[in-house]
Amino acid sequence: MFRVEDVLQLKDREEVRHVTRRHILTMFPGLFLGLVLIVLPFFLIFPLFSWGVLGVALFFIAVLLGISSAVRTLLLWDADILIVTTLRLVDVDQRGLFSRIVSEAPLDAVQDVSWSRRGVIQTIFRIGNLKVQTAGATANIEAHNIPHPEQVHELINDLRHVLPVKAAMSATPTPTANNDSPDKDSRLKRIESILDKYSPEELARIESILKERERAAVTEAFLKPEGRGEEKDKAV
Repeated sequence: MFRVEDVLQLKDREEVRHVTRRHILTMFPGLFLGLVLIVLPFFLIFPLFSWGVLGVALFFIAVLLGISSAVRTLLLWDADILIVTTLRLVDVDQRGLFSRIVSEAPLDAVQDVSWSRRGVIQTIFRIGNLKVQTAGATANIEAHNIPHPEQVHELINDLRHVLPVKAAMSATPTPTANNDSPDKDSRLKRIESILDKYSPEELARIESILKERERAAVTEAFLKPEGRGEEKDKAV
């Protein structure tokens, strides 16, 4: 069975958020062919065996081909995946038992994410295609026939919006006695240059995230003294 560790080594503070494979219905042609090749010889077992050695050989060859087709279909489906982490996208394109292409795109290089759904089958079973366009020499990533592509689309966009917040938080200096230092001004300028790249909608989402963190910090600051007071009362 496929393991994420075989193609991805997580970096510091990186987490796997989602792993998606092609919809299970995509295995139907290969499994159906394998089933036919396995079952059909048993219906023709007496005519085949009446041919002697040639008929017996055809019987076992058909069964082995059916098993091989089913196993190959399962293995290719299991190993063909799209991995979404907090820092990047990793697309594993398993084209054969011994052929694998791995593409990687950092989230900060993603320019556009879109998904599509066409036809009755895809609409009924909520199957679709996902396309990720990246900047520069980074390869674009496409995932075909995956379940619920709209959810993966939303997750990637959410992670993209969190990145500038993390960059701003990491670039924010620790409180010091001199808040008007040149180092503070340069860092604020870097944060401003990062945020200038985002649309008003993305900036609104970043602002809401920062406000939530600020409210959480204020709440924690009020709760901590209360907890300490209770501990002192218990000690007395």
